[in-house]
Amino acid sequence: PLTIDQMKTAIDDLAEQLKSEGKLTSPREWRRRSAAFGLPGLDLPKSVGGSDWNAKQMLEVFRHAGRYNLNLRDVVGGAHGRPVVMMDSPIAKAALQKLVAGEAYFAVAITEEDAGTDTKSMQSQAVRDGGGFRLTGSKLWNARLRQATHVVLYTRSAEGSPNAQSVFLLPINHPGLEIVDRYAHGLTGNSFGGLKFNNMYVGPEYLIGKDGDGSKIFEKHFLYWRLMQAAAAIGCGERALEIMAERIRQRHVLGGPIGRFTHLQQPIGEYLTKLRMAAALAREAARFYDQGNYEAAEPLVNGIKAEGVEIALAACDAAMRVHGAVGYSREVDLGDRVRDLMGLRIADGTTDVMRMTVVREQYGFDLWEMSIRGYSVAPPRERE
Repeated sequence: PLTIDQMKTAIDDLAEQLKSEGKLTSPREWRRRSAAFGLPGLDLPKSVGGSDWNAKQMLEVFRHAGRYNLNLRDVVGGAHGRPVVMMDSPIAKAALQKLVAGEAYFAVAITEEDAGTDTKSMQSQAVRDGGGFRLTGSKLWNARLRQATHVVLYTRSAEGSPNAQSVFLLPINHPGLEIVDRYAHGLTGNSFGGLKFNNMYVGPEYLIGKDGDGSKIFEKHFLYWRLMQAAAAIGCGERALEIMAERIRQRHVLGGPIGRFTHLQQPIGEYLTKLRMAAALAREAARFYDQGNYEAAEPLVNGIKAEGVEIALAACDAAMRVHGAVGYSREVDLGDRVRDLMGLRIADGTTDVMRMTVVREQYGFDLWEMSIRGYSVAPPRERE
């Protein structure tokens, strides 16, 4: 097994190779070629061929990958294939073997046109059909479907409460599954779009966990996933500050380097300190997660997902502005950073919702209920 530093070096070497080939942002190339040093299975159990690295170790790997490109956050570890470990079917075992070998790439489809943060508004439905299910619905605003070999698909459950959900692992070419394409401002190397499916038959061997377990699976997986996305964002912002520091050393205006203008130095100090603070908080959250103390980890993770991404975005924006016109071009590695961080502030839990959950978890659930409860406002005369 590699150490964390050895893993970083292996990522550096592969990044240079892929960059020279024009394939730096190709997730399939990353997964295929990084299997040689164990990157795809890094956080999967040894029972499926992984290395069983814990969250604290993985945090540093995601952070390092984010230095190159924020889309590399999806090429580290099992990613959305992690919940599949719960399955015991031959289909799942084969998919995990391919994942560890770098031959598979998993996407996830939860959001719908009218169901994002409010997952209870999900309309995609599973209905029992003998031992299997019939799935009907659509998904939208999902990334990486065109590059994926498999998709983890969430629907309303066939049985149980109306708000219960179920989750399935499907090959992307499953009969009846149609990909719908949309345009994204970022996600270089990846697609953006959704899925359509109507009365699609799915056998019981594709169900992850039990019917109705979807919410539980979502909460545990995305607690980990949000933490790792924040780590990648931190690395993305840290690299942007290095690019910014080099710019103010080299760019000469009015007879000298622009670094002599100290107001251009101050954002580097400010955002570097804030990113390091976010990294320290992320390590604390990872420690709680590894201990199985998810209740303590959750407010930290949600807070880091919000503030870590926002700080990284501010750092990249500052780096872009100090470059002037060239900062808005593809001559420097900043445009994708800004665009992808703007997407990440929405994906996997928006900044505003994450902040609300921090308040809820720290100060009481009544504040959350107050924010989402429907109130009937009386006309002005009645209020008087």
